[in-house]
Amino acid sequence: MKIFKILYVLTVLFAATNLQAQNQYVLAVDHKITIEGTSNVHDWEEVAQIATGDGTVLWNPDASFNIQKLFLKVSVSSIKSDKGSIMDDKTFDALKGEAHPYIMFKMLSIKSLTKETTGYAINVNGELTIAGVTKNVDINGTVAIKEKGKLYIETSKAIKMTDFGIDPPTAMMGAMKVGNDITIKFKLNYLMK
Repeated sequence: MKIFKILYVLTVLFAATNLQAQNQYVLAVDHKITIEGTSNVHDWEEVAQIATGDGTVLWNPDASFNIQKLFLKVSVSSIKSDKGSIMDDKTFDALKGEAHPYIMFKMLSIKSLTKETTGYAINVNGELTIAGVTKNVDINGTVAIKEKGKLYIETSKAIKMTDFGIDPPTAMMGAMKVGNDITIKFKLNYLMK
């Protein structure tokens, strides 16, 4: 009789652990990553056209989820502006693109995930690497489930270029000076593999 009780308990435990589904995700091509800043001449915006990423999400039986892993890698050479190739080249040089061709974010933990009417408010802690310098940062944003198996993540992070060892670029023999403060905005779709 004891053996049946043990088998029953093991069966219940096995079934309970299988109610959660762990899924792998990849970054879809329909993302938008922008860098916004100012100068003494005009505000500016650049768009990163190439990025890759992956993640792991644990889905619970009640359709809630836990993001266990999230990674993003942005190609520095793909960052382009509508101001032309001179600004693109200055950006590449300022970001030390030859030696450090990627901007990267690696999630370390989720500090909070709160259900809201249209999705979830999220606060993530992770490592942001720009121009070869890695800083621990907290990023706030939102996560929405657009359709089964697809996560839409929207966040932004204000940083100072000098915190990452970047000298704010200048142009026109120093007449135009870029401000030290920039904001990186992420609109990301992660698809289930």
